[in-house]
This record gives sequence, C-alpha cells and structure tokens, in this order.
Amino acid sequence: MDHSAIESGTAHVNGTQLYYEACGSGRPVLFLHGFTLDHRMWRTQVEALASRYRVVTYDARGFGRSMVPDTTPYRHYEDAAALCEYLGLRRVVVVGHSIGAHQVLELAIARPELVSGLVMICTSGLAGIPFPDDVTKMFADIRAAASEGSVDAAKKIWASATWFVARENPALARELDAILADYSGWHWTHANPAKGLEPAAAERLGELRIPALVVEGGRDLAYNALNAQMLLERIAGAARLSLPHCTHMANMDDPDPVNAAIAALADRCVEA
Repeated sequence: MDHSAIESGTAHVNGTQLYYEACGSGRPVLFLHGFTLDHRMWRTQVEALASRYRVVTYDARGFGRSMVPDTTPYRHYEDAAALCEYLGLRRVVVVGHSIGAHQVLELAIARPELVSGLVMICTSGLAGIPFPDDVTKMFADIRAAASEGSVDAAKKIWASATWFVARENPALARELDAILADYSGWHWTHANPAKGLEPAAAERLGELRIPALVVEGGRDLAYNALNAQMLLERIAGAARLSLPHCTHMANMDDPDPVNAAIAALADRCVEA
C-alpha cells in the first residue's frame, strides 16, 4: 500500500476535534477502535481494503491525537455521525471493536439513513450483561493505580490481561504496546461525561434491517461471548465469524478472515 496516499486531518465537529485518516475510493467503510487504542489498530484492515473502498479511521474523543473531553456531555456515536457528515460519507459500512462495536451499533440504530452495514468485533458494553467480578476488580485496580499518580502502572495491569492480547505473538504485542504507550490514561483519572443511546441499544436490536456481522475470538472474555450471542439472537439475519484461536484483538490476531468478511459484507451493501 502507498502510505503517501493516506489523507489525514483534524475535523472540528460536534464540539471537539477528531483526528482522522482516509484513503481509497468506493463504498465508505468507517472504523471505530476499542478502549485505550486508536486508529492504528486497523492498520491491516486499511492495507487490505483501501484498494476497493473508501476507508476511514479516526481517534475517538480522548484517544490518540483527538481532543480529550471536557465536562460537557457527549455521545461517541454522534461524534462518528458528525465526522461522516464532515467528510461527505453516505451509506457507510461501520466497523467497531470492543466498546467501539457498541458505538457503531448505537450509530446504526440512531442514524439508519447513514449506515448501510454493520460489523461488530469482540463487542463489549451491552446493557443487561454485567462484567464478571474479576474484570470489575481489574478496572477498579487500574483506576486506583492511575489516581495514585501512576498511569504507567495502570497500563501494566491492563496489558497483562491474557484475553486482551496473545503475548506469544511478539510482533502483535509490540504493536499494541506502542499504541497503549501513547494512551493518555485520561479516562482512568477523570469522570467521563460520555452518554449512551437512550433507550439502550441492547433493547433496540430488533430495529436493525441491514447486513450485520458479529466477530468473536475464542480466547476473549466469556463476557464478550455473551454479548456476541445476544447480537446474533436479536439482530435479524446477523452472520457470525468465530475465530477460536483469537483473543480480544481478533482483527489483529488473524486479519485475513476478518478482512475477507468485511469485504463480503460491504459488497452485499453495494448490491442492496
């Protein structure tokens, strides 16, 4: 891929500033990253798909090169919609990872005229499915470490989770460590005024009438497997891609089948 062809910029939208990168032409595909991550987690997807589609990645509010929140309430899916409008994207295929998968789900429900297809990878955050006790404790330990002035210590706890990344893959571990090193830790040391869709997306899955794909990693949290099952049961016609050997970072662990599945869904949207 010719990286000189990547356009980058900062969109002043929805009361914030969002860093984005875009390349390619054709059906627009928008990627939303997971927590502590940024647009770089989609590197292999961009390289594989930019020859066929208009691929856009960006850093959500508070991550990467985008502006951190202030005290004003906001919604991530509204930021995503505003970015699409800023870039002139229509009938977008949206792809999200972890909490980003929940956000693209909210976007598809709130703005059905904007979204033509939906890919959710290792989804987290659905209402009605509580985090297990050990994960809740891990989050509490992370916030305690960060609030005591050591964001680096908090990052070590986060990175040590075996469901998060396969450490036996040194190249992938280094790539994720580099992204995590650049995370500010803001969400661990501040009260985040982010709001969700109301009523909650989990209560409105039956409204979706677009091609949808649910990707799950067999080595991810069992909690996320429950999220995937809910999506598959409640979204009419949703397809499933199960990757038993993958962790929470399924699109980075084994990008080829994920890329192929995204392309197949995007092509279905073109035909629809």
